[in-house]
Amino acid sequence: MLIKDEKSLNEKQLIREFFSDVGSAYLADQDIILGVGDDAAVIKNSKNQCSVLSIDTALSDIHFFSDMDPSDIAYRSVSISLSDLLACGAKPSWFILSITLEETSIDWLSKFKSGLEDISSEFCIPLIGGDITKGPLSITVQVGGYTSESDIIKRSTANDEDLIFVTGSIGKSFQSLLNYKEGKGENSSYTRPSLRKGVAPKLNGIASSAIDISDGLFQDLNEICKLSKKGAEVYLEKIPHPFGDDLDFSLLNKGDDYEICFTAPKNFREKISQISQEENVRISEIGKITNSNEIRFFNGKKEVLVGLDGYQHF
Repeated sequence: MLIKDEKSLNEKQLIREFFSDVGSAYLADQDIILGVGDDAAVIKNSKNQCSVLSIDTALSDIHFFSDMDPSDIAYRSVSISLSDLLACGAKPSWFILSITLEETSIDWLSKFKSGLEDISSEFCIPLIGGDITKGPLSITVQVGGYTSESDIIKRSTANDEDLIFVTGSIGKSFQSLLNYKEGKGENSSYTRPSLRKGVAPKLNGIASSAIDISDGLFQDLNEICKLSKKGAEVYLEKIPHPFGDDLDFSLLNKGDDYEICFTAPKNFREKISQISQEENVRISEIGKITNSNEIRFFNGKKEVLVGLDGYQHF
């Protein structure tokens, strides 16, 4: 990449240009199956067992509101990292927490601990270490889990004619965020994302590729397409959302959904419907993978132009 304008670089371009190939020649020697660029890193640690690792940093008033209930800040911060593991087909096993605090308020920390205990109990995972220091409020969470090598779900393995699915309701978190800002209505979809821990393990052997929807449905689907060297057709009217009929399609690409977008062969359609019923989670078929390098959007029979850019970290 020839960088002409530093301000034009987005997060994924920064990762690819400056970080993705650091030490890449040694990946195979160290039994690294997946490195920089996927939802999580995957390390082979036995004949067929892999460690799966992911890390995220959340900054006050960028990734969460400083006036949020501290228990929700804790729950949300850990959830964001766990979402990556679920999309990779891994079972979470532990987490590590690093936090910087401007002041040590016993009341704030007690509530924060309550949120950590909530997510710990929900996934039956322990906090095994971390770090705490003084500074502007920021939270870094690393999560670890395990899966067999054959059950790893990558972003880069979608195939021609695979169907595209999403869990849940897209844009619900953004609607919840608006409610939070306005001080009215439901906001738990933003403060405490509903992770699909029941659905995710059942996608092993079914999903050909997957990604957690964090930066926006269209932007994240584009990651699957780029890494798989494929295109897609997306049928906008099939995407479940909380907005009215007169929809601005960009609202479906705001991010923070932490749902799963995945692809699967057509012959798994009935099995996916069964998983949806078993877990009481809506799973919607919204398109298909194509042998092209573009994503085309349709509203009914009419092709429409929709931007791919969702949330940008830079």
